[in-house]
Amino acid sequence: MKNAKKKESCSQNGISIYLAADRRLFCYAFLWGVPFAVSCVLGWRLVHEGTIFGSGGSATARIGSLLLFLLETAVLSVPAAALAALVLRGGRKKRSIIGARGGQEERRQQGPREDGRKMAEEIGKKRKTNIRQTWFFYSVLIFLFWLPIFLAYYPSVFAYDAEGQLYQVIAKDYSTHHPLLHTLFLGAFFRLGGAVGSYQTGMAGHSVVQMVLMALAFGGALSLLYERGTPRWMRILLLLFYGLFPANSILALSTTKDVLFAALVLVVTLKGYCIACDCARESSASDGGGSCETPGVGIKDWAVFVFFAVLMLLFRNNAVYAFVVSVPIVWIVLGERRQKENSVRAKVRIGKNSGAARRRYLRTAFTILVLFGISAFLLKAATHAQSGSPREMLSVPLQQMARVRVEAEDQIDPAMREELDQYISKEWVFAAYDPHLADPVKNRAVIHDDPKGLIKTWVRLGLQYPTIYVDAFLDHSLGMWYLWDTSHAQVYGIGTQSGFGWLSTDNRTMPAGCEIVEKSLLPGLRAFMERIVSDNAYQKLPFVRLLFAPAFYWWLLWLYLAAALYQKRKQETLAAVFLITYYLTLLLSPTVIVRYLYPLMVTVPVIFSCILTKDTETIQENIQ
Repeated sequence: MKNAKKKESCSQNGISIYLAADRRLFCYAFLWGVPFAVSCVLGWRLVHEGTIFGSGGSATARIGSLLLFLLETAVLSVPAAALAALVLRGGRKKRSIIGARGGQEERRQQGPREDGRKMAEEIGKKRKTNIRQTWFFYSVLIFLFWLPIFLAYYPSVFAYDAEGQLYQVIAKDYSTHHPLLHTLFLGAFFRLGGAVGSYQTGMAGHSVVQMVLMALAFGGALSLLYERGTPRWMRILLLLFYGLFPANSILALSTTKDVLFAALVLVVTLKGYCIACDCARESSASDGGGSCETPGVGIKDWAVFVFFAVLMLLFRNNAVYAFVVSVPIVWIVLGERRQKENSVRAKVRIGKNSGAARRRYLRTAFTILVLFGISAFLLKAATHAQSGSPREMLSVPLQQMARVRVEAEDQIDPAMREELDQYISKEWVFAAYDPHLADPVKNRAVIHDDPKGLIKTWVRLGLQYPTIYVDAFLDHSLGMWYLWDTSHAQVYGIGTQSGFGWLSTDNRTMPAGCEIVEKSLLPGLRAFMERIVSDNAYQKLPFVRLLFAPAFYWWLLWLYLAAALYQKRKQETLAAVFLITYYLTLLLSPTVIVRYLYPLMVTVPVIFSCILTKDTETIQENIQ
């Protein structure tokens, strides 16, 4: 009788546990599914109707449009959440929370204290050697994948902002409009080419060095996945992605600043990810409430993190704003430690650990910002660089004001129309306005005489036409959140002859005597790649084309965040914080192109692979 009651009790407990797990799965699946469905509905409306508010102007039409929007969102969110649920439930079970090859073996083989220490040191050395060999193997393999592309585009993909940056080098008239460190880096190879009598040789040297640096960064990411025990098939897929995907193989040769910046974002994110995971592991494994002040996470790890973080901020101007915004968010997350025990002692211990982690992070963030400030000041002083124009920051406001003029010119009050003429004249705005590119309006707008007046006019106009402002903002950033957008791949044009399309591979014009002459050593391969990245032939492939969409990596990042929360691995959400804040800064950029979101493209697949590698102890937490 007692056994029967016990079985019945266990059965009831098991059912309640699974119901609780299913409720959590339901919530976090729809946390991803509903926003994704909203993006699909809004994106389709913008593309096909030109507005998200419906074509009718009456109140009845607006209410009907809203009801239809809710219905469409509800219908689409179900399959989207079902897809997310498959990922959230997925993952590979592991025997230990250590998450690294050889970690469990290390613990099993520790006998007496002295013998255990010696054995652990030997195993640790073997693991480090093995990981270094793996890193070297992946890096060399990726470099070899890129070598034919290098020969096809020899000496480099001299595109994007290379012309403007090298003009600064030639004239010795520097500006902070582009990151000074990258301008000097690019200029060093240009000067080297001039010294040896061939600028092509200098740019070829730039390509090779950059290929090596990028291959090392990607190889390090793959070796981390190997160390963390990620399944082999995931590593193979990511290896093929790094080695063969055109964004990686072609941009590895490109002169744009976003390439090395993406590598630095990858390194900083993964280093921070490892520190956060190791700190959480050491803290939970320590009986005395240990923190990161252990041999597992030492001063060297923090110093490496600070060094690469400072370099990252120096390679992209908007990265500084993203980092500053991310600091308080990380600080809050570090304080949210789940208290598993009810005892006062446990609460005090967890509180101390959280406080120590917060203080350590604030010290680190402060050090990074101070070192960045000093470095930026010294670079500016050494080059006598002028400050960049604030015009770039007004891309979205100017687009919104221009759209009002284009769509509601006859409805604007005459006094407001006269005020607008001071900044955005009707003489050119109708021809210049492009909903996906701010440059034509931004370059012609008059803002230097009265920037405060411009902002006041922008606010007053927005209060009168809020729906047009919303449409302008969403249309301008469409490629960042709408998965089926194609505007980002033709914003500057399209075609092999122009070198514009999904990527820019055009050869920029330089002054006489300083030209960078293209000399393809594999013209057939170049023609094939150009059909993909300039003619946008990838769009004919139904599923593969999604990998080319910048929005794909945003939704993959959002899915990573939902998975980390569902699996109660809050420390791993820290890896997504800077990526999200950086993404938010891109919403204010002049347009949507692949190179802007390239840091997410190379980083998100790695951390997403990590979250799919699940611990058995984490699984137990999920059903509590």
